[in-house]
Formats: sequence, structure tokens, C-alpha cells
Amino acid sequence: MIKLLLLVAALIAGVVVGPMLAGNQGYVLISAANQTIEMSVTTLILCVVVLLGLFFLIENILKRLFSLSSSTRGWFAGRKARKARTLTANGLMKVIEGDWKQAEKLVVKAAKHSDTPLLNYLAAAEAAQGQGDTSQRDDYLRLASDLDGQNLAVALTRAKLQLRQKEFEQALATLCDIKQNHGRNPIMLSLLKECYIQLEDWKPLLALLPQLEKQQVITTEEATQLAQKAECGLMEHIAQHSGSDGLMGHWNGLSRKDKQRPELIACFVRQMIIKKADSEAYTVLRDSLKKQSNDTLIGLVAELNLPDNHPAIVRLQDLLRYDSNNPVTHSALAQLLMRDEKWEEAKNHFEQAIAIRPDVTDYAHLVKVLEKLNDDQGAASVSRQALTLALPAKI
Repeated sequence: MIKLLLLVAALIAGVVVGPMLAGNQGYVLISAANQTIEMSVTTLILCVVVLLGLFFLIENILKRLFSLSSSTRGWFAGRKARKARTLTANGLMKVIEGDWKQAEKLVVKAAKHSDTPLLNYLAAAEAAQGQGDTSQRDDYLRLASDLDGQNLAVALTRAKLQLRQKEFEQALATLCDIKQNHGRNPIMLSLLKECYIQLEDWKPLLALLPQLEKQQVITTEEATQLAQKAECGLMEHIAQHSGSDGLMGHWNGLSRKDKQRPELIACFVRQMIIKKADSEAYTVLRDSLKKQSNDTLIGLVAELNLPDNHPAIVRLQDLLRYDSNNPVTHSALAQLLMRDEKWEEAKNHFEQAIAIRPDVTDYAHLVKVLEKLNDDQGAASVSRQALTLALPAKI
């Protein structure tokens, strides 16, 4: 605009001043090398004005040409970006639908011009694994990592895919790396919990439980259940590698509160039975039953292979004095009496157990006892009752 005003001003000046100088135009001589140019001052002024006008005109033409070229490039770039967004959206939809081959094709094609290439490569990694191609999956994850090696989403996606592919050791390594900088991330904690469970790595899981509960990854009830699962798993591991002595040492090292938990007592007793340490198991079981009456623990008494059943029989009889209508106690006592060939007493307790709670196993034991007592008719009758109980109810 300023240049245009200057040009107009020059023209006006030429129009105004020109007539005034018409009678006295002056003289201008320009000499360059062997060339000379002669003209009046008025002519010089007019030439300068014309040259300026041509210069401004050429400048405007060039600006318009360059502006058009830039707009054209921008239009093509915008078109590619819009197409990439469409391909990405369609590819992500295919991922959700499980159409892995088409999903991979779409998101990879869009990655170059995508606004979020990181997302494209993560989706491509999932699509590749969906097709069973873990090598291609890792290539896509590397491309995503090259874009942003510190991105938490990349690492979490890698861990998720490794877990899904049952690559538990690799997943654990990935998650341990994440934990260094993102120790409170709930998704990382949840994946780490699952990894420990799959690897049966019980000690780290037990150490992780307070943090899982604090970050609200699991509820208090879930934490209790997981703690029980981990403790029982740890006891099994110790029993396998260190035998009954190692297991007893572990049990003695537990807190008083844990030693009073029926679930953990049951896990301990079962592992001791497997290791043929029934007498030591009974000692723990007996002490527990003095403090609490628990049907699971009472039932375990009958599973013990003791050199002398009398102490256990006396303990169960004591329990019946406090609760004479407990079918589990009657059944466990009857099984011990049966081993000692006290058939009549065993029969009595089996019948009381069945009267309170009909049970197929108790019926089977009672049939054996009646056969030992030569009561074939009674055994046949009990067998029919057991068969009736075992058959599905008619609708």
C-alpha cells in the first residue's frame, strides 16, 4: 500500500512539476564505459517513475505466484492429513472388531501423515500380535519407542501384549523398568500383580499387596483373598523345595494373626500331609481347634494318617460336647472310629451326620460299616438312599 502511494505521489508530482519545467527542462548526461546517454531532467523523472511502476508490478506478480504455490502445498498437505485421520479412525475400529489384518494395513498406511503416529504404531503392534506375528509386533513397538522412548503408553502396551502372549518373564522385565519411574501407576501395578500370579512368584506379590490396595487397584476383600492365595502358594513352593522341615520353619515364622487364620492353617496341614508329616500337622491342627471350631479344619482331622488316632478321637468328642449337631464333626469322628474298627460307634456317628446333612461320602462310609457289621439289608437300604441323593432331581 505504501509503495502504491509513493508511485501515485510521484505521478502527481510529475504532472504538476512537468509543465513548470517545460520551458526549462535542464540537461542530464549519463556516461558508463564507452556509452553516453543524454536526456532532459523531465524525461529522467518520467523514466524513474515508469521503472518504479514496473518494479512494483513484477514484485506483486511474484508474490501472488509464490503465495499460490504455498497454498497449493498446504492444500495437498492438509488433504493427506485428513486422509490419514480417516484411515487411522477406520483402523482403530478394525482393531476393536478384531479384524487384525485390515487394521494393521490401515494404521500403518496412515502413520506417515498421521497427527498421532505413536498411536498408529501401537495399534499396529496389537494387530500384528492378533495375527500371531510377535516379530512384527516388536518392530512396531520399536518404531513407537523411536518416536518417544520415554512414553509410558508404549511401555504399558508392550507389557500388555507380552502378558497376553504369555511371555511372562519378558513382561516382568518390562514392568520392572516401568516401576522405576512410574511406581504408582495403577495399570502398571495391575499388570505386575497378574504377572506375579502367572509366574507363581508369591513373595513379591505379598510385598506388592499393600500398594495395590493403597492405589485402589484392588479392594480390601480382594487383597485378603490374594494374600491367602499367595501364602498357600508360598507354602506349596517351600514344601516342594525344603520339605516338611522347611515348611514347619516357615509356619513358625508367621505372625500370630496369620497362624490363627483357618485358611492358612488348612493350607499348611494339607502340605504337611503330602509330605507325610501328619503328626506335626495334627499338633498345629489340635491347637487351632482348641481356640476355634472350623468345619474345614475339623474335616482335615479325618485326612490325617496318625500312628494313634485316640488323641484325635478325644478332641473331636470334646468338640461334640459343645456342638452336638455339627455333621462335619460326626463324620470326621466316625471315620477315625472306622479306622480303629469300632464299627458300632462309627455307625452311630455316620447316621447322626447323615440325619443332619445328607452326604454321598458319608453314605458310602456307612455302607462299608454296615457290611462289616454283617447288616446286608441295612447296607442295601443305605445304598438306595445314597443313589437317590446322587441322582439329579426330577423337574
